[in-house]
Amino acid sequence: MTSIAPTAPLLDATGLALLRLLAEDGRASYQSLADEVGLSRPAVMERVKRFEEQGIIKGYTARLDRGRIGRPITAFVTVRYPASDHVGTEPWILKLRDHPDILECHHVAGEDCYILKVAVPTVERLQEVLRALRPKGEPATTKTTIVLSTVFEKAGVLPAGVLEVARG
Repeated sequence: MTSIAPTAPLLDATGLALLRLLAEDGRASYQSLADEVGLSRPAVMERVKRFEEQGIIKGYTARLDRGRIGRPITAFVTVRYPASDHVGTEPWILKLRDHPDILECHHVAGEDCYILKVAVPTVERLQEVLRALRPKGEPATTKTTIVLSTVFEKAGVLPAGVLEVARG
């Protein structure tokens, strides 16, 4: 079996090309990846395994059409707390991770504390989600932006300069 030497850099042009291809199609076969980047199938398998072990590839997911699965409303919600240190919000954040309507939660710099991405079946359900964003005893300000349409979404995006190296 052909293998990559342990010292071979993972993020060379070939590695970046593999990441670009996997970001576009996480179900691509090792053989099709090998054909694209000019390595043997075992060498590609080894690189992908190392990407996974080093946490460069965090996992593989399917992109779903939320409208077709009963979640046609997507919204971004900013959450702001008056306290600058957010003491006591950690348990609340962990609870949000299990909320079925919250897709993403980002701790951000600036006036807001968090930005959430939610997908809900109805506006009434969105109101329920907004109520859940106020932990007991902690005043919070929220601002909601409802998505009218998604122009594009990218999964597993590499920065533009990195993509140019990978395509080179």
